Amino acid sequence: EALVRGLVRAQLALALRLSLVVVIGLGGLPWLFAIAPSVGQVTVLGVKLPWLLLGVASFPFLIGVGWAYVRLAERNEQDFTDLVQRPER
Repeated sequence: EALVRGLVRAQLALALRLSLVVVIGLGGLPWLFAIAPSVGQVTVLGVKLPWLLLGVASFPFLIGVGWAYVRLAERNEQDFTDLVQRPER
């Protein structure tokens, strides 16, 4: 039971860390555009930068964070499995 609680805590800590990355990454963009309005006026290929970052670039970012979460969560579970299946000495 203690081992399972440790796994749950590890998974929760991982989820919280990656949630913080998303909040800072995506939540920081509106702050950036509010603090430095000139950045919000930049155009790339005829499209304003905020539209590109929030409307287009956010999806690959979220997919990358999701991919990282799955890989790291699987690593946590594999470590847990290795610990449980380890022969006692």
